Amino acid sequence: MSHLRRFTLLPAPPRVQEGTRAQLSALRIVLLSGLAVEVVIGLHSAWVGIREGQYYVVWIVVAFYAALVAAIRWSDLHPRQSTVGLIVTIYAAGLAITLFIRVPEIARLGYLFCYTAPLLAGLLHSRRLALGLMVLNLLPFWAAFTGFHPPSPLGEDTTLPDAPLYIHALLFTFFNLCMPLAAFRIVSSLQASQRRLAQANVLYEALFENHGAATVVCGPDGRVQRANGLFLSLIGVPSAQGQPLSQWLRGAGRDRADATPEHLRQGSEWHVGPLAEARLLRISSRHESETGEVMLALHDVTELRTLQHDLLRSQAHAQFIASHDAVTGLPKREAFCRWLEAQRPRLAPGETLPVVTFGLDTLRLINARHGRLHGDRYILACMRALQKAAGSAAQVGRVRGSVLAVALPALAAAAAPGAVQRVRDALPADLALAQGPTPLSMSVGVAFFPTDGDEAEQVVHLSELALDRARRARLDASDLVIDEPQRHARRLAIEAGLGRAIDERELELVYQPKVAASGELLGFEALLRWHSPLLGAVSPAEFVPVAEQAGWVTRLTDYVLDEVCRQIAAWRAEGAPALPVAVNLSARDLDRENLFETVLAVVGRHGIGASSLSLEVTETFLAERPERAFEQLQRLRAWSFQVAIDDFGTGYSSLAKLADLPIDILKIDRSFLRDLPGDARRERIVRSIVMLAKSLELKVVAEGVEHPEQLTFLQALGVDGYQGFLLHAPAPAAHWSELLRRHSTHLIGWSPTRPGASLSGALPV
Repeated sequence: MSHLRRFTLLPAPPRVQEGTRAQLSALRIVLLSGLAVEVVIGLHSAWVGIREGQYYVVWIVVAFYAALVAAIRWSDLHPRQSTVGLIVTIYAAGLAITLFIRVPEIARLGYLFCYTAPLLAGLLHSRRLALGLMVLNLLPFWAAFTGFHPPSPLGEDTTLPDAPLYIHALLFTFFNLCMPLAAFRIVSSLQASQRRLAQANVLYEALFENHGAATVVCGPDGRVQRANGLFLSLIGVPSAQGQPLSQWLRGAGRDRADATPEHLRQGSEWHVGPLAEARLLRISSRHESETGEVMLALHDVTELRTLQHDLLRSQAHAQFIASHDAVTGLPKREAFCRWLEAQRPRLAPGETLPVVTFGLDTLRLINARHGRLHGDRYILACMRALQKAAGSAAQVGRVRGSVLAVALPALAAAAAPGAVQRVRDALPADLALAQGPTPLSMSVGVAFFPTDGDEAEQVVHLSELALDRARRARLDASDLVIDEPQRHARRLAIEAGLGRAIDERELELVYQPKVAASGELLGFEALLRWHSPLLGAVSPAEFVPVAEQAGWVTRLTDYVLDEVCRQIAAWRAEGAPALPVAVNLSARDLDRENLFETVLAVVGRHGIGASSLSLEVTETFLAERPERAFEQLQRLRAWSFQVAIDDFGTGYSSLAKLADLPIDILKIDRSFLRDLPGDARRERIVRSIVMLAKSLELKVVAEGVEHPEQLTFLQALGVDGYQGFLLHAPAPAAHWSELLRRHSTHLIGWSPTRPGASLSGALPV
């Protein structure tokens, strides 16, 4: 019975839709009912026919049985064809009744049996077929009405004795069982569909009201047909039905389009509400029906747009802060150079831009005497004096802490020195500050863009070199130092010879010791020197900037790494103790992809351990690229390379992330050791750096120790290592080989300031 129920009622969702499933179920009910009648009546009539000698009855029974079985068999795959087969079987049965039953009253029931065909066709197939059969049934109706009785094809006596019982049973089954059950199945399917439709409608209403978006449906004319509560609350009315949508929505774009269906595009934004309290709505989805209705889902993006606007302003402010000086608001070095590069297309042939750098010589003294606040005020006063002297058309920037740069308007190259001289003459002798008149003491350097260099950065650097020469010569603003062709030619010669010097290993390394308070050697720092056969002694201050501009600084690093590792291996072969040697890494080194592989390869090539190499990085790069630096240093330190921050204290951006950096050592910049002891401000800075390092369990090395008083002060703070001319000047590797061969790590000629000092707390070796 369970199989029969599944076969007829199809309770589980099959491959077909609900309507077709109901028709298939009704068709199977009729076919199975007919088959049941056929089995009972057919077997009995066949047995009676054989007994009466009317064998044709058997063939008729078999034919009807086969037709019903075939219709049932193919009802799943071909339901419409099975329905047609059922209808054909009904007409065949009606025809058989009229042909083979010679009792007129019974034979006319065959015509009545044909009347079931249109109803079954309408329920199971289509209305068109049902209408056709209704018309076709006019023929049996006429025959029944006129009493037409066709002749029997087999003779007069063809009626079986129980024929009335067979016919009435057949009619009873179809009219009282098959037809009602089929109709009930169709009606129950319709009722189930109505229930599901009602449930879906309730769900739709809930979604329409509560799906989180202001939703409105408008007709092709733009009038509101439906709107949910959120939309009504936004427009501030209890009902909007029948009103034009443009009554509440105002275009937020530049064209201020009306809220008509063609303008209500997905992604467009519209204002709603009074102007003072207008909300901004964005059409997140738009759907248009076949009849022209448009359904819109709108989201309130007022706060989002406000946040985006604030974020853009914040980003613009952050970009300004990143590219401009915090004290003066002037462009920093990079922004100043970008401004210079932007002027290049505007220069006429023969024109140049004088780039004048002014060194504020008294700034350090003012900071030391009166504090940083007064120093900042002095910088601002100098800036205003320069802006007034150079004019509104000039660009002023702060390219270094105590250096201001002025780019004068474009003019002919021959007139450039005179323009610079006029600016210099326009500067006041004194500045009016809170502490009283303060002399305006400046050193001046000049270079010309783009005649002195292809890039703005190069020209600014040349101007600074001229400024540095003026400072070394103790010239003031009345003496003008301009970039000479000889100096420019030297720079070109340095650039031309540096690559050859690297290839031919012409560069030399010297080693400056790092010493504990007891005089015990803790290691060395490798420093690069160049004695060119053509140029003579070339300072790192000259060739390192050239290497950076030419993109060769990584080649210099690779050269130094290879030489240092080779020397460490040589000392190890001579039996020297394992003292680490520090190598400086530039910002470009930390920014390249293969730094870790390069360092690992060079120590492996020379067969030394990672602990024999210490890597020093500048704080400036850590402040500018903390994420990139962290990634590089973490990989190096994971392989036991010591990592030190060089020139610590000259930057400030990295202090907040110092605790997270994978470092071992802090090196106090030599600039903080000037005027120590005695300068209370510098003393506090150095003391804070040492305390910070100790709290982070880092070692501290002070560089630039030149006076015994400095050493005494640093020893009292518990500094771990010292480096400077007071201890020992940088010397070639051969100078240290004899000391290391004797396994003596006490610096020759050094007397500890604190007798009895030991290596406790010294740097790891």
